[in-house]
Amino acid sequence: MKIKKLKKNNLQIFFKYFKKNYKKKHIFLKSKKIFDWQYLDGENYNFYILVIKNKIKAIQGYIPTSLYDKKLKNDSVFLSLWSSAGLTTGSKLFFYFSKKIKHKIIIGLGSSYQSLMFQKLLNFKCGYMNHYFLTSNKISKKLISPSNFSNFKKQKFINNFKELNNEREILKINKNIFAHQTPKKTQKYLINRYLNHPFYKYNIYAIKNNLKISAIFVSRVSKYQNKSAVRIVDFVGPSLRFPNGKYLFEYLLKINSSEFIDIYCYGIPKRYLDKSNLEDIKKYKNQKLIIPNYFEPFTKKNIDLAYAFKIKRKVNNDVRFFKGDSDLDRPSKI
Repeated sequence: MKIKKLKKNNLQIFFKYFKKNYKKKHIFLKSKKIFDWQYLDGENYNFYILVIKNKIKAIQGYIPTSLYDKKLKNDSVFLSLWSSAGLTTGSKLFFYFSKKIKHKIIIGLGSSYQSLMFQKLLNFKCGYMNHYFLTSNKISKKLISPSNFSNFKKQKFINNFKELNNEREILKINKNIFAHQTPKKTQKYLINRYLNHPFYKYNIYAIKNNLKISAIFVSRVSKYQNKSAVRIVDFVGPSLRFPNGKYLFEYLLKINSSEFIDIYCYGIPKRYLDKSNLEDIKKYKNQKLIIPNYFEPFTKKNIDLAYAFKIKRKVNNDVRFFKGDSDLDRPSKI
């Protein structure tokens, strides 16, 4: 038995294992370009593999925040694809990985129920992300159910935001804005993770307070059959500034003619989420409201996204996660 990093010359046996253990239509089997963008880090891929007799028996993928800014080395790492062809090989690989990694915090997002139970056994803090949303005031909708549901709230509109369209504008963001959260993020992180994404179009907005940038929101539009939804995939800044995004949310619904806007998150206090004009989907549980998450392919179903994390070294800031973290918001269709 041998555990090692995945190198370029191991890709043939890696994808042989992948074809056997994942769906045939998995995006990584269709597009090496997407696989490389997500995992290639220099000469190695961000995977550990367990090999027995020249055959892969388990894999553990991971996404360090340093993939987008090298200055974030050993800050935070997100768990990604983990699977095993045997009963014990997967756990052996995970234990090896968790000892090998020197990062402050290890995070799993969107884990399956089985993975979440395993992470609980290893003393990870586990739960499910908050899902908050706001619909448009359109009478009939196609993406959600019931189709006539609306929680749109009329408010006096204030233009307190500006879109940041290029690297120069993003590099001007005051570094103090990034001092409020773990995983740590930077101007360069925003540029490489969102602005320069090779497949998705992200929009980065600055929230202004007294003419100074006080927070950053990142959004992406998801479409299905000429209908759309706006997804807030990241937020940077103090949590108390989150409610200042409510005017931006209304604006994004309008300019995109979208049926709803939503956010999956962990770590933003509920009192600030409630002040943002967004509402917790749990509030409408008895009405069987559906605010879908999956668009590739589209599935009209509510989805709970799990989180699990373990702090290995002291962190001084609030632990916060969003849909743009890990691989929750990656292409699933070409």
